[in-house]
Amino acid sequence: MDVSAEAADVVVRESLQATEAAAKLTLEGLKNVAALLLAIAKQDMKVVGETSAKRLARDPAPAVVIPIKAEDKSKFQKLAKEFGVLYFIAQKKGNDSGILNVVSNQNYAAQLNAVMEQMGYPIPQREQEEDAPKKAKSRAPQKKSSPERGSGLKVSPTTAAAAEQDSPTKKKLEQLQRLAAMSRSGPEKSKGKVR
Repeated sequence: MDVSAEAADVVVRESLQATEAAAKLTLEGLKNVAALLLAIAKQDMKVVGETSAKRLARDPAPAVVIPIKAEDKSKFQKLAKEFGVLYFIAQKKGNDSGILNVVSNQNYAAQLNAVMEQMGYPIPQREQEEDAPKKAKSRAPQKKSSPERGSGLKVSPTTAAAAEQDSPTKKKLEQLQRLAAMSRSGPEKSKGKVR
């Protein structure tokens, strides 16, 4: 084969690969521009910092409310932006107590805890029940048979006693026990030979 033919093949192959790479980059860029335009169309440009209640309400995650002092507002805003928290600050009209409520959602709980820790606020601890053990006792002990084990139906004691007295199985069992007792009280057999 000719050297010039091989060189031409290499040049064509390299140009096809370069064109393919350029097309991929162009498509990825178009995808990102489309996502940006969609975000602008939805007016969803804010992903960090202070926002409106309407914007935060779009997220279905449950809301989290944290009270802070009014003088710590600017420090909170700076740290929230640094940690990437989306929030809004709520205060009742006419409330001059000096406490502001920071409202965010559950998605930002870890970041909010970090911000509160940086500000020197105590992190709220979950209340744990000390009375209840981690694993509750089973309803009945694990044995071959247990009188506590049942079908799961709730039966009152009066209906259970009535059901035991009226059940046909119970009556049949009592009859068999009476017959067995009668057959035992019959004539005794002798061990000797009878002719």
